[in-house]
Amino acid sequence: MNKTLRIILIIILSIAALFVLVSLVASPIAKTYVNNHGEDLIGRKINVDKLRVNACMGRVKIYDFAVYEDDGTTEFLTFDTLDVSVKLRKLLAKELCVRHLILTDLDVRVLQNGDKFNFTSIIDHFKSDEPKDTTPSTWDLGFYNIRLSHWRINYNDQQKGSEWKLRNINIAIPGVYFSGKERTEAGVTLALAEGGSLSTAIRYTMETNDFDIDLKLDKFSIANAKAYLTDVMNVGTLEGAINADLHAKGNLSQITQMTVNGNVNLNGTDLRDLDDTPILQCSKIDVDVNNILIAENKFDIASITIDNLSSRFDRYAAGSNFSRLFDVKKDETEQEESPSDAETDTSVAKESKPLNLIIRQFRLNNSDFTFYDHTLPTLFTFPVTKIRAEADSITLSGNNALKLFATLPHGGLAIVNWKGTLDDMKRSQQLRLIIKNLQLKDLSPYSVAYLAQPFTNGVFSFTSHNTINHSELKGDNHIDIYKPEVGDRQRDVDSALNIPLRAALYVLKDKNDKIQLDIPVKGNINNPEFNYMKLVWKTLGNLLVKVATSPARGIANALGISGSELEFLPFDATQRGFTSEQYYVMDQLAQIAEYDSNIVIMMEQQISASANDSTLQMSEGRNMAVRRHMEELGVPSSQLEVTTALTRSKKTGYAISSRYKE
Repeated sequence: MNKTLRIILIIILSIAALFVLVSLVASPIAKTYVNNHGEDLIGRKINVDKLRVNACMGRVKIYDFAVYEDDGTTEFLTFDTLDVSVKLRKLLAKELCVRHLILTDLDVRVLQNGDKFNFTSIIDHFKSDEPKDTTPSTWDLGFYNIRLSHWRINYNDQQKGSEWKLRNINIAIPGVYFSGKERTEAGVTLALAEGGSLSTAIRYTMETNDFDIDLKLDKFSIANAKAYLTDVMNVGTLEGAINADLHAKGNLSQITQMTVNGNVNLNGTDLRDLDDTPILQCSKIDVDVNNILIAENKFDIASITIDNLSSRFDRYAAGSNFSRLFDVKKDETEQEESPSDAETDTSVAKESKPLNLIIRQFRLNNSDFTFYDHTLPTLFTFPVTKIRAEADSITLSGNNALKLFATLPHGGLAIVNWKGTLDDMKRSQQLRLIIKNLQLKDLSPYSVAYLAQPFTNGVFSFTSHNTINHSELKGDNHIDIYKPEVGDRQRDVDSALNIPLRAALYVLKDKNDKIQLDIPVKGNINNPEFNYMKLVWKTLGNLLVKVATSPARGIANALGISGSELEFLPFDATQRGFTSEQYYVMDQLAQIAEYDSNIVIMMEQQISASANDSTLQMSEGRNMAVRRHMEELGVPSSQLEVTTALTRSKKTGYAISSRYKE
């Protein structure tokens, strides 16, 4: 071996020996330095149990690492092993190439209090007043074989009382390239402490900024979202689990052009108010997404299917259970929006495109809804079960149609057909409601409130056709009732209408114990005093008052007799017998009395107050003749009242009225 070769060999061996010596010495020195100078490095106490440096291989291993909170005793972040290997020769070409990066059993606790986090002091430690260097880096960066295993992250929002626990987080990334020449692929999986898991597959090309993401969410609990809903809702309980299988594709340079499609479903939803009263419960909500285009504000939904939805609506004198749910009192210290912010928001809103929504298929299956009215003297409870609804091609910009079927108490049936627009509800609406076989007793709380008498029997059918054209409502309501009966008047109830309901029903019923009524409703829905139900009851009440206070006219109409002929029966003051016309009217009155044995025919003879004794005597004789003839026609004395009244009117004859027996 020549001298030159020996010298080269000695140099190589010396360098190798130096690397070995540096590796042996560097590890304990580095460990000691880190443990003693954590505050200088990151502003926190650091503890490393083992640290291994292999300068020859460009590899560093750290075991049992811990970063502490500002108090120096509570652990903020720990991990079991960090293993990093770098290609040293690549550094000479200004390329950082990490062969592998393995980090196992990371455990980190994140605390938030307002806008402060428990790692804020670490960020502040690295802040500098010097201007940032904006010169582009000439280095190429490549990270290969990244494995993050069995991570645990605890997040706690101390102000909102929200806590998220992520468990068994596993991230696998074959490579992340910052040279712009290759495509990055990454996969992330994590498990949640409350149950559920998240997995993703990410594909990204730096040169074009294109990305492609698959996301799968399994049994993700929505309970932790409750803490954030309390700003806008008075939520007592929120439970449920989300499953999702979504695909997103786009470009980071134009993130709003991203498209999303896939499926999302929510299972076991349970929403309750602060009193633990159920507001909404649902076994499953399934949404299939054809395409969501953020830039166009376009949502193309293939289908929405809702199974076993259960909800309730409580009406109170001041609002409802839903208005109470959203009636959240704001903190007095909360800052109001400044004019400049408002102007900015308005300008942004003007630039954004209108929502373009289409739901190609909507189905509601086996659901129920209960209506509670607490404004009445007696609580009104009305359950609607086995609700089924279907609609196709629901849009915000065109006409829509929906059909709904439901079961009412005691075997009743409800059918709803709706057509209309959603972008402007006041422009055009058509609603047809059909109710069959509804028991009137179920409506007694309303009849007591408005009429002070409960229904004790009767079957009710109802057809309502309502249209809205530019806020003007027109409703046609047809009522069909079989064998209606009412109980005694409740004297302790201050009813909206004071009418003899029992008497009115007697008049309205035909020989088959049926009542058929048509009740029109008109009004402008923009009027704050407009109330559909009040208008219906007012119209119905006016009809009942009119019928009850003049039952003979109502019966006459039912018999096809002209009611105007039964209001006044002319008689000449000196007349002794009856004319054919007078016989005819009395015969009509007899038919009315025979039709309803509860009616009393009242005939009051009108005599001038200046009449002489002879005329008065003739009037008494005429009354006797009228009674006798009516009895001959079959009218008992219990159904007839014939009296005389002195008037100033020159018109003589009998004023005819009627009433029901007390």
